[in-house]
Amino acid sequence: MNWTPLSDYLSTMDMVLLSVNLLLLLFSRPLLKRIFPESESQERFSRRLNVFRVANIIAVAVVISNAVMHPEGGTVVVTRTLGVLLAIYVGWLFFFILSRMIRRRWGHERKRGEETVFIETYNSRLLTLMVGVVISIMVLVAVIRILGYSSLLEAGGVLGVMLALTQASWVPDLVSGLVILNSRLIEEGDIIQLGEDSSQVGMVFRTKVFFTEILHLVNNHRILIQNSKLRNMTVHNLSRFASAKGLREALSINVSYAVTEEEVSRLFLQVMELSKDNPDLPIENQYEVEIRATRGGDYAVEWTCFYYIKETRQVLKIRQLMLALLLKVAREQNISLQTPVLYQLESGEQLPVPPAPEAS
Repeated sequence: MNWTPLSDYLSTMDMVLLSVNLLLLLFSRPLLKRIFPESESQERFSRRLNVFRVANIIAVAVVISNAVMHPEGGTVVVTRTLGVLLAIYVGWLFFFILSRMIRRRWGHERKRGEETVFIETYNSRLLTLMVGVVISIMVLVAVIRILGYSSLLEAGGVLGVMLALTQASWVPDLVSGLVILNSRLIEEGDIIQLGEDSSQVGMVFRTKVFFTEILHLVNNHRILIQNSKLRNMTVHNLSRFASAKGLREALSINVSYAVTEEEVSRLFLQVMELSKDNPDLPIENQYEVEIRATRGGDYAVEWTCFYYIKETRQVLKIRQLMLALLLKVAREQNISLQTPVLYQLESGEQLPVPPAPEAS
């Protein structure tokens, strides 16, 4: 019985697909080690590796079975489909590897918690975009050739029309991302406040091409904000101090005008003294606190104690613990923090006059 060599069934395209898939299968472990971050858990890496290998084995099996079942090459849909997917995948793979190399070479090394990361800079992002454009063009040409089209003018015209129709949705975010990276007003690891709401505090996790990813410190979730919208917002960078003292925080209370300045000062000083014994309150106690009357109203006066911190990632926790400590000390010193409740009366309506006390 005569056996026909497998190479007789395979076309040039089939041979290329088989070669590339076998190489990816052979070097799958070192390749994925190179691509994905070192801090990734072993379980997650093993899961990625298994999926990667299974996909390559399926691709090899499909190419061989298609060639054997259709030796005359009558069916090329499967081969071309696999070729297109493989071209896109290899292009993405090269882009991912090159972008990591660029970020390590031209990026900025920074500590994010206990982890050392390489964050994007203007130069690294610009080089990454240039590499992405070149690889995208190469993948596009490869896909066109795989599909059997000989005219690049038609495909280029379609691509140009698509870019022209969609540029309003991605160009502003792309440019804004480059501006954010070039200005270095916010970087990965910075603690920022969005707008004037003091509860909207988060850590900049990553600035990507079209959006910025922020870890919300209040609810412990991630926020994705378009770069163009982020540029139009008022962003308070709590990690960038105006002086070496740190971030200037304020602890405010409303008290009656009957409460003296000495009583208010004693209240705040006792709070700051107790904060020294709390390891969860990293206050910069080497700097003298500032106690000021910051606002006067018809029924109460606002007093504020200013102090400094440098652990900005714990800013919300520090504010909450300081407020709880203030309430405790105020009760101990019999200082009321209640303010009158105002009622708006209808026109012509009068409050009832309380009865006069009876004579004893």
